[in-house]
Amino acid sequence: MNGSFWKKRKAGSVFLAVLLLTTLLAGCGINEGKAEKYVQANLDLTFQGQTQEAKEILGASDSDLKKVYENGINAFVQDCLLNGVETENDFSETYGVLIKEIFSSVRYQVSGVKKTGSKTCEVTVKYQSVDVFTRFMPKLKEESEKIQADKDAGKYSGTDEEIKEAMVLDYMTGAYSLLRSSYLDMQYGEKQEYTFTVTQKGRNTWSIGDEELNGFIERILELDKL
Repeated sequence: MNGSFWKKRKAGSVFLAVLLLTTLLAGCGINEGKAEKYVQANLDLTFQGQTQEAKEILGASDSDLKKVYENGINAFVQDCLLNGVETENDFSETYGVLIKEIFSSVRYQVSGVKKTGSKTCEVTVKYQSVDVFTRFMPKLKEESEKIQADKDAGKYSGTDEEIKEAMVLDYMTGAYSLLRSSYLDMQYGEKQEYTFTVTQKGRNTWSIGDEELNGFIERILELDKL
């Protein structure tokens, strides 16, 4: 075990829900007056799984929007947490429920919009980051070292494959407990501001830069500190 359980991916699947929603919203022909709602809808769907704001802008169904949310959560779990690990136990649903709790705990507020050009405006979001993952990582490293020490001490038996499977199972189970305890002990950071630029790409096409969306999620979850 080398701690590779957690992998931060700047353009990874943690951002899938936001980017999909941006694509859906892009064809709706919103104007500057709806820029705040546009950003709010992206954030609420990604973090809260809320669809009402997006429905008003999109005219999309609840079921389609919920699929966008669930796909984003599932992709985060698979690519960033489970990282392709296969065990006899399916951790996807268990981790998915916890990640939803963590995402829904973040604090943000769309707080203003300013027109900066004929086709651009800036939307300000006030937020407080959560330290779940910065708490989690040191604990995860200790867990990894403990499991390796147990292996070296002969506490695992069987074939090489059986030993590997037992270690992975212990690792995944332990990591879940550590992630949950990190969530329960989490603290909020100081209030900060983040600015999104909403740009009109065409007559009926608007967008938010994916780097801005990725950057916001990294900051509010403190992934940029890992």
